[in-house]
Amino acid sequence: MLEISVNRLLLLVCGFIVIFDNLVFWDKLFQRIEFFEASGFGFFWGFIALMFMVLYLILVLFSNKYTLKIFLSIMLIISAIIGYFSELGVVFDQFMLTNVIDNIKEQNTKEAQELLSVPLVVHVSIFAFVPIALLWIVKIKRQSFLVESRNRILTTLAVVVIAIILIWSNMKYVTYFGRENRDLRYFINPLFVIKSGYSYIDDIFYSKEIFKVIGNDAVIHKNNKKKTVGIFIVGETARADRFSLNGYHKLTNPLLAKRTLMNFTNVSSCGTSTAYSVPCMFSLLSKNNYSPQKADNQSNALDILQKTGVKVLWIDNNSSCKGVCNRIESEDILDQNKLDISMLDNLKHYIDKQESDVLIVLHSLGSHGPRYYKRYPQAFEKFTPACKNTPEKCTHEEVDNAYDNSILYTDYLIDSAIQLMNKNYPDSFVFYASDHGESLGEKGVYFHGLPYVIAPKAQTHVPMLAWFSDKKSGNVNQVLSHDNISHSLLGLFNVETKVYNEALDLFR
Repeated sequence: MLEISVNRLLLLVCGFIVIFDNLVFWDKLFQRIEFFEASGFGFFWGFIALMFMVLYLILVLFSNKYTLKIFLSIMLIISAIIGYFSELGVVFDQFMLTNVIDNIKEQNTKEAQELLSVPLVVHVSIFAFVPIALLWIVKIKRQSFLVESRNRILTTLAVVVIAIILIWSNMKYVTYFGRENRDLRYFINPLFVIKSGYSYIDDIFYSKEIFKVIGNDAVIHKNNKKKTVGIFIVGETARADRFSLNGYHKLTNPLLAKRTLMNFTNVSSCGTSTAYSVPCMFSLLSKNNYSPQKADNQSNALDILQKTGVKVLWIDNNSSCKGVCNRIESEDILDQNKLDISMLDNLKHYIDKQESDVLIVLHSLGSHGPRYYKRYPQAFEKFTPACKNTPEKCTHEEVDNAYDNSILYTDYLIDSAIQLMNKNYPDSFVFYASDHGESLGEKGVYFHGLPYVIAPKAQTHVPMLAWFSDKKSGNVNQVLSHDNISHSLLGLFNVETKVYNEALDLFR
């Protein structure tokens, strides 16, 4: 049986991950440098030395001869999975990790199952299971503690010294190119994920704040005593440019096109993931001051509405409310495997029982990927052929059609909510906004969750619209954002409080 020392094994695994699990990084890098020019050649060797050194130091620090193979196997699997999703344009930053960890905590196996695909299994088999099999076949050469310690120290010193020499000799290229191409760091596997994990842990365990109650002065002042009833629909993964209300060439909003609406055409999301955007939509913090941790530690618009006497109910058909509904009544139907329209079941009965004003928040599954075809019934498959798999296995036309069918079903959901309000409640509204958009293969990018600074418009330009029983209407083209939502909700119920900003109220 082949024997190998711990240090050589660490070097081999480190080299494998740097070279083969960073194909997306290398591809993006070679698109930007002239490899055979001094600057490109210098940056390449300087940066590959830096990557190798940092990863090697991490492997050395967290491995010993007793847990070595287990630890390296885990690293290979994680790196292979990240490498696969990187090819689809997914970046595992702190907020994407939050999404992943939330799904694990909430035991949301449905989303995990939808992400499983044959290409994923093939990729992980090649880039993880094959090297892992070889890893477990070889025998670790046993050395005395002193010999192994000496060899590890010498190897580590050699790696560090070589890296320093290469980095120092190419410093001007490394610093200049690195500064001008900071977005490349998002694709360094698995170092960026490790950094994101550290940020996540730091926020969770070391940045806890005392919960801040705001809006305690909130009261409702309105001229009539009619019960105000509203539905706010939190859209999922909907792109503004796929709404025919906004000029899309396919008729994805046939029902809403017949309604008298206020349609907001130029709205930017707070973030590019549910975990980041949903709390932001209901926070009184502006985007510039917002973080999920800050939002989690202070009252939101729903808390303030409830404080004034408005009956607030959150109905969830998505992964969770991300902490927004922690202090209000909520109902989770995701495990029932129902389509979004089921959130309207028995809603009239619930509203009629309330004597006060009512706000119902529907957290829809919307156009959540990757299997868009599961978001609508067969009757809504208007655009064909539609992708019946994960996007990377379908043509662009098939992916577009499946996604557009899910938008068609969202049109039906919003219109059905309007019908309910219009038929039963004279002072009512339906307000819709998506949490973020979605990439559908443009420039090889799929899904969502890219860091905001590099996210394409497809992930940040979201649809937002409102229907009112008093027939307010018009296209609103001014630049807006999720910052407007909380203040608009407070305004719709005539709430007066110091934290309300009339300038951000869409309907004043």
